[in-house]
Amino acid sequence: MKFLDVISKQGGWVKSLSFALLTGATALGVSTATAQTICDNQTGNNGGFYYTHWTDGGGSACMTLGSEGNYSYEWSNTGNFVGGKGWSTGASNRIIGYNAGNYSPSGNSYLTLYGWTTGPLVEYYVVDSWGSYRPPGGTPAGTVTTDGGTYDLYRTQRVNKPSIEGNTTFYQYWSVRTSKRPQGNNNTITFQNHVDAWARQGWNLGSHNYQVLATEGWQSSGSSNVSVWQSGTGGGGGNTGGGSNGDSGGGSGSNDITVRARGTNGDERINLRVNNTTVASWTLSTNMSNYTWSGNASGGIVVQYENDASGRDVQVDYIQVNGSTRQSENQSYNTGVWQNNQCGGSNSEWLHCNGSIGYGNL
Repeated sequence: MKFLDVISKQGGWVKSLSFALLTGATALGVSTATAQTICDNQTGNNGGFYYTHWTDGGGSACMTLGSEGNYSYEWSNTGNFVGGKGWSTGASNRIIGYNAGNYSPSGNSYLTLYGWTTGPLVEYYVVDSWGSYRPPGGTPAGTVTTDGGTYDLYRTQRVNKPSIEGNTTFYQYWSVRTSKRPQGNNNTITFQNHVDAWARQGWNLGSHNYQVLATEGWQSSGSSNVSVWQSGTGGGGGNTGGGSNGDSGGGSGSNDITVRARGTNGDERINLRVNNTTVASWTLSTNMSNYTWSGNASGGIVVQYENDASGRDVQVDYIQVNGSTRQSENQSYNTGVWQNNQCGGSNSEWLHCNGSIGYGNL
């Protein structure tokens, strides 16, 4: 439908001051100039975050920039618009935190993690809430369960449509939550789990362009107030199902996991995470040593390196899960190895950057 045809965007993120602070400052005669309102197409930096506002010019859609990662929107009888705050360069292993204190659309709208990659050119969505229309329609190719909910997976193709490279043909990748997330809660989107789920369908991303937590609307009215931040990096805990490439999660019960690892400096910290929850943390020595956790859990297993600095690296020889060895160099999920002049790759014992190695399910 037309809502999907008109999406030519530039990325970004924004934060508005709270209503109480604004009204209090006004009463005291304090300038509120930092709460900049934008109604024309624009990108830039504000409060330490990249922001974007794009509109096709129909109706009215204005974005107010506040402090740090907060922004708000008011739109009325709009054509198509999209905007938000985030990062000028996206990252597959970014864990996005956000709080939508207000999201009140009347008509077609999305509240979504949104971004682009090049080589291949891909426009992607992780949709957590929507207005009168749940995108993008059709039959999902599979599902991924992560961050407390299940998302349907879709791929759509745009032919000679607007993009960050002009009018051309490209794919859109979608993860759409099966039920809307409520307003006013601190939420996370573990983007790596969506990237992995898409990759299992054969849908690969390229080099990241911008990445924002966006409000988008088409032929609708409404308002939103959203704050965004980075909660960390990692992933690997999402369980997939449905579709020919889906993998099911493991069972539960008493388990033993041993991590054999060392640090190059001797003060590196790693976390053992199961199903996106840290179950154990250790500070490494420079000698290859065993670190063991026992407990009840199920889901994806990752070893996460969290305090990268100059002179620090982590080598994980293997892990043992209930006596069964899983070699690090056999694992395709590694967001911390330095490969091809960037963080992230596969089939390595090394974590040179903050990131994780995924070892499958428990």
